[in-house]
Amino acid sequence: MKLGFLRATMVAAFGLGACGTAAAQWTKTYVIDWYEPAMHFGGTDILGPGTDCPKGTNPEIDWVKVLIKAGYSEAEAKWLRDPQNPSRSPVHGQNQMAFRGKNRENVYIYPESYPDPGLPGVVGDLAEGFDLDDNKTTGFPSPAGDKGVDNNFYRALGCTKSYRGPPRLSSGALSTNDSMRNGSWTIAVVVRGAGNDPMNDANVDVGFYMSQDKLVKDGNGNIARDYTFSIKPSKLEAIIEASTSNGVITSKGATPEIWMRDPGGARDLQLLNARLKLQMKSDGTLEGYVGGYRPWMPIYTALVNARGPVVEILGWIELPAIYYALKRNADYSVAGSKGQKTHISYAMRVNAIPAYVMTPDATAQVASVDSYAAQASPADEIPPKPLFGAIDGMVPDKKVPFGKALEVFPVPSSVSATASNSQGR
Repeated sequence: MKLGFLRATMVAAFGLGACGTAAAQWTKTYVIDWYEPAMHFGGTDILGPGTDCPKGTNPEIDWVKVLIKAGYSEAEAKWLRDPQNPSRSPVHGQNQMAFRGKNRENVYIYPESYPDPGLPGVVGDLAEGFDLDDNKTTGFPSPAGDKGVDNNFYRALGCTKSYRGPPRLSSGALSTNDSMRNGSWTIAVVVRGAGNDPMNDANVDVGFYMSQDKLVKDGNGNIARDYTFSIKPSKLEAIIEASTSNGVITSKGATPEIWMRDPGGARDLQLLNARLKLQMKSDGTLEGYVGGYRPWMPIYTALVNARGPVVEILGWIELPAIYYALKRNADYSVAGSKGQKTHISYAMRVNAIPAYVMTPDATAQVASVDSYAAQASPADEIPPKPLFGAIDGMVPDKKVPFGKALEVFPVPSSVSATASNSQGR
């Protein structure tokens, strides 16, 4: 194995061909140790006001009032929210909260059966990301002064409790990155150039690959550098043509389509018209952004399937509000400017550390950026089932048919009396 590593290193450094002639080329390899949606934070604390969200993070919701507004009586609303209600699961929440549509439809499955609750969006002047539509007059300016940054995912959801916060500190990013860092998935990065100066090279390829090898933590709980990871062939693979200038890797225009592992709950992340900008830092790490237009409906579906009632309670949001906000802010159509807006502009921050990256058979260190997607096992590409056995965000309960909690467990007289007295006051 040592000879294999030595030869791979020589190939990466000197480009030795079959005849032994030198052709300048270089390869740098990494593993992602943190990535998250690029949500520019303009406050001093996550809940308080800031330049991004003048009214602060979206406030906590009074769910009794929400249920009453949806047509439940005060007694019914209080009973559905009562921890003593037998139809309420301490793990999965109160499935019956879903049935607040116009005719008791499940608002998770049919969000348009429910009026838009309104979700305060970002009104700040700055955003992180890319000029995806090549129009400097639209979008945000960036903190660095670039014009036309398109990041409507941030515009729609940047003031919500799960997404708002400084880098590495939003609750959503903490949750998903903890999952990755504890072994749920791994993403390797390969950067290869054709010139003799990695810092300034006109022809560079960047590849993002899945690996089945788990990240390794050091004694401080950080991801350790210089461990070895083999590429796992997968459709979640991104190859982007780029160049470097003063150590900054910048994509050459837009790549029509790439796939990556979503840093949120959707798993499969498709990006159209993808761009990247990554800096090779002096300490050997890699950091920057990857962005493009992503389908917005899978974002909503992933939240629903992560146990809709739990997401609503912990996130201080009504899921139909997320649906309407994403639909309202969607800004790209695959059918052209007059087509239905199925995608929304998006960017994510990426941080990676040095690592050894091996070919899928683990026999050689990777020295080029190649596609392995065709080698993926069909079984590995089947979308995962919703978490927790959920069906559209709700956990089946044989004791309580969906939407029938109040019939199976009617409101106790004590709760009815309390509600009647409060209405009398």
